[in-house]
Amino acid sequence: MALDFEYLRVKLIITLLRLISWITDILPLRRDRLQSQLAYKHTRQRVLIPSRDKHRSIKADLYLPPNHHHDTDNKILINWHGSGFIFPALGSDTLFCARVASEIGIAVLDADYRKAPETPFPGAVEDVEDVLRWVFDTMTQKSTTARVAVSGFSSGGNLALVAASALRKQQQKQQQLAAVLAFYPVVDMTLAPEAKRAPRGADSDSGSAAPPHVARMFKGCYLPNPAMYADTRASPGLADTADFPFTVAILTCDGDKLAPEAMALAEKLKLDGKRKVVGEMVRGVSHGFDKGTEKGTLEWERREEMYALAVTILKEVFGV
Repeated sequence: MALDFEYLRVKLIITLLRLISWITDILPLRRDRLQSQLAYKHTRQRVLIPSRDKHRSIKADLYLPPNHHHDTDNKILINWHGSGFIFPALGSDTLFCARVASEIGIAVLDADYRKAPETPFPGAVEDVEDVLRWVFDTMTQKSTTARVAVSGFSSGGNLALVAASALRKQQQKQQQLAAVLAFYPVVDMTLAPEAKRAPRGADSDSGSAAPPHVARMFKGCYLPNPAMYADTRASPGLADTADFPFTVAILTCDGDKLAPEAMALAEKLKLDGKRKVVGEMVRGVSHGFDKGTEKGTLEWERREEMYALAVTILKEVFGV
C-alpha cells in the first residue's frame, strides 16, 4: 500500500510537470518548427515501428531530403530526444533532424521511447533496441554497404550512447553502427545529483540541468532499483571503450552539470586511441540551450556552431 501511494504521489507530480512543460514549450517548439520549414528543404512523415509487445508500436518521425529515393535508405541517422526520461518530447529536435536531412541528403529517423514512471528502466532501452532492429531489418536490408549512425540529446544522448555501446556489443554480428553523436548527455547514473557541478561554476546553475532534488526524482522514476545504476545500459560512461563505434562525438556545455561526466567519457575514449573522438564543450550556454532560441542571441550563435560541427562529422561518417 505504501509503495502504491508513493507511486501515485510521484505520478501526480510528474503529470503536473508535464503540463507545465507542455505550456512553456509551445512557443519555442513552434519557433523551431517554423525555422526548420523555412530554412531546410525536407519532408517529414510519421511512422509506427513495431515493438516487441504485440499490440504496441513506437512512434517516430522520418525526415527525408528532397528527391529522396528508397535506394538511398542505406544511409540513416537515428535520433532520440531529451526528456529527463519522463517528458513526452518527440519533435523537440525537429530543427536538428531537418538540417541533417537537408544538408547531408540522408534519412533521419527521430524515434520516441517509453517514459517513466509508467515504464521504468529498461523500457526505454528496449524501445531503442526495437528501433535499431527495425532499421536494420527493413530500411537497410537490401544493402551490404549500409551505414547507420545514432544521435541524441540529454536523456536521448544517454540512449544513443547505450545503443552505440551495450546494444551494439550485443548485436554486433547483425548490426553495425558507424558513429554516435551525443549532445549534453547523462552518462553515469552512479553519481549523485548533489555532487554534480557545472564547469562554469555556481553562476550557471540556474540554467543548467534539473536541480538536485528534481534530478533525484527523475532518476528514481527511471531507475527505481539502485542496483541498476552501474548497468552499462543505464550508465554508458562505464562501458568498455572497445564497445563503441569508430566515431564518437560528445558535445556538451560549460553551464551544464552533466558536462564533467560526459567529457570524462570522451577523454577515456581518446586515451584508448583506437577511434576518432570529438569532445567539445560549448561555451557560455547551459543544458538544452539549443531549443527554441531566437536570432541574435548567444544561444542562437552557439546552436549554429554546434549543429554545423555535427553536420561536418556526419558528412565524413556517411562519405558525403
